[in-house]
Amino acid sequence: MKSVTAIPTIVQQQLRRRLRCWFEHHQRPMPWRNSTDPYRIWLSEVMLQQTQVSTVEPYYRRFLENFPDIQALAAAPMEEVLKLWAGLGYYRRAHSLHQAAQRIASIYHGKFPSTYSDILQLPGIGRYTAGAIASIAFGQSVAVLDGNVMRVLSRLLAISADITRPQTQKRLWAIAEALVPQKKPGDFNQAMMELGATVCTPVNPKCSLCPLGKLCLAQRKNLQHQLPVKTRSVAKPRLQLAVVIIKSQQGWLLARRKAGGPWAHLWEFPAWELPQPTAAAVCHQLFAITGLHLKPNRCPGKVIHQLTHRRMEYTVFFSHTPSAASMQIRTTAITSYDAIRWIKDMKTVPVARITEKIISTLPARIKPAHHPD
Repeated sequence: MKSVTAIPTIVQQQLRRRLRCWFEHHQRPMPWRNSTDPYRIWLSEVMLQQTQVSTVEPYYRRFLENFPDIQALAAAPMEEVLKLWAGLGYYRRAHSLHQAAQRIASIYHGKFPSTYSDILQLPGIGRYTAGAIASIAFGQSVAVLDGNVMRVLSRLLAISADITRPQTQKRLWAIAEALVPQKKPGDFNQAMMELGATVCTPVNPKCSLCPLGKLCLAQRKNLQHQLPVKTRSVAKPRLQLAVVIIKSQQGWLLARRKAGGPWAHLWEFPAWELPQPTAAAVCHQLFAITGLHLKPNRCPGKVIHQLTHRRMEYTVFFSHTPSAASMQIRTTAITSYDAIRWIKDMKTVPVARITEKIISTLPARIKPAHHPD
């Protein structure tokens, strides 16, 4: 392994100067930029994990309108938090955000902890997020290393080792720590991330626009399209599921996910894994859960939902019942849910993104009138 001291001091100084100048003139306007409020920075960093800026911005604004500070977030019911998060995905982030806010409210009296080590102890906050908050909000010289920064450093130093390996990531962290300056470390970290997001992109990097082009070994050796090196991901397992949409005079039949599992506390149309999702199998499962004797009709096509580690394929069924009086809920018949009930307006409960996706595929004649936007 090459030592990080292989980066001469004069090169480090040039890199920081060029990057700072570029960032001042080319940074994208974002609602959380130019803020040192740790709550706002924390919220933006959590929302931006695995999510694009354009998607995050409206969620960020709505979230702050409803929870303008840590105390407001800590005092809010989890279901209210999830309603504002619904559609943003990766819902464990919302749970951790809420838990951390409650911890800050109880231990730090609502004031965000100001040291890197204390920030790192909060639920849902790892090394990268703690570094971003500590450097941007509190001016601490702490490095960050996300996918964008790893890509910039890999190309800058022509690192051919697989960046998914712990040994390579350890080296990249050491390089990032060596480069972050004592003065305005938050601006430097944001500039590195911005460069990776807008110029040093995964595909077709804009090398002619890069402020670090003359310092970049990958560009000098024409390796920018081969770096960084990443192990090919294995094929995701496929899950075959059946989802049943039932309408009655009392609303739509929705089930709430249990705490601790995927999509915890979110509502969805009842679904279960079925290797052969036939109408007969759905009818049997539906009776076991609700006591309803219905013969659901299969909707054409499938709804595909890609998660980080699996691919979920939903076969959709629809049925209508004029009355819910005979329904006898038995949540013990299916381990994923802790509640099942009729809901008139689906905007009154937090729903998962997959539920919105399923609704979007339904024919207009059976689409809920008040489905989430």
